[in-house]
Amino acid sequence: MNFNVIDRLEIMVVDVGVPADWVKVNVQRMKDCYEVYALVPGLLREEVRVQSDPAGRLVISGQPEQQDNPWGVTPFKKVVSLPTRIDPHQTSAVVTLHGQLFVRVPFEQSDI
Repeated sequence: MNFNVIDRLEIMVVDVGVPADWVKVNVQRMKDCYEVYALVPGLLREEVRVQSDPAGRLVISGQPEQQDNPWGVTPFKKVVSLPTRIDPHQTSAVVTLHGQLFVRVPFEQSDI
């Protein structure tokens, strides 16, 4: 497993399975949410999946349709552990055409 601690906020990003060092993840704490930025170059919007649960766990995974692509894009799964409870029903994600993923993860109302 590959572990990264970001900004001493007790946020941990863990690769599940084969490490995907080509996927970069950055997390920022805002007033009412976390903003998660990830680079997922070479993947289309429908090839990226984001899941969250109230305990503060965000799972970002990618599965390229073309497994033998010339860019070396491989399937990946990263788990982002956040230090507070979150509202998974209000979590939103956008993937740009340039392979940039933005996820807005609101805090659970009792944590604001």
